Amino acid sequence: MLIVATALPWEAQTARAGAAIAGRQRVRLITSGIGPVRARNAAEQLFDTTDSSEITAVLSVGVAGGLTNDMRRPALTLPTPVVRQSDQAQWDLEGPLYRKAQWTLNQTDFYWRPAISITTPHVLFTRPEKVAAAATGAQIVQMEDSEWAEVCASKDLPFIALRVVLDALDDDIPVEFGEWRRDVPTAMDIAMGAIRRPRLLRELAQLGLQRRAALQELERALTVLIPGLAPN
Repeated sequence: MLIVATALPWEAQTARAGAAIAGRQRVRLITSGIGPVRARNAAEQLFDTTDSSEITAVLSVGVAGGLTNDMRRPALTLPTPVVRQSDQAQWDLEGPLYRKAQWTLNQTDFYWRPAISITTPHVLFTRPEKVAAAATGAQIVQMEDSEWAEVCASKDLPFIALRVVLDALDDDIPVEFGEWRRDVPTAMDIAMGAIRRPRLLRELAQLGLQRRAALQELERALTVLIPGLAPN
């Protein structure tokens, strides 16, 4: 059984078509919630409640932030290595499963690239925060993959990630997201934010377009990749 791990429900939605093509008995979707703590809890709970011999591999999927300005958007990435910001622990993902994913994507017209990925404990909203993360050599940033990589390594199970890049180094995410502390702001959140800072509406509209394009590209890729990685 292939485990497809996501942080958010709208990321999980991109995997449903690929999982349906592969078949329910071959794929299981898990949504952990945002951040390394929730990802580790979900990973540990998975192995506490499921016989690891039933699991063939884990694929983490979702959006990522860009730490360069030279990567097209949306861009699909197969990260290797994955680095954890807090302690600089690192996992090299270039094994047989990675090569199989490369081969599967190369049989299609998808544009993808390898990337050095860093797991951070919080969202990087501003350029200075991104520059600090990029100084480690990382090209993309996410919040879950190091935890899945570490737990899978402890179980001797293959792990890879497919991340679609949402933004670039010079793109600031509206700081209001940190204040709202929720995945989807309410109408009142947006209205009050726009009163304080009128540019917010334009920034949210642009971010919405970027997210839609990224998720469409991710969904398209997963309709090929999930069936290609699922066990026979």
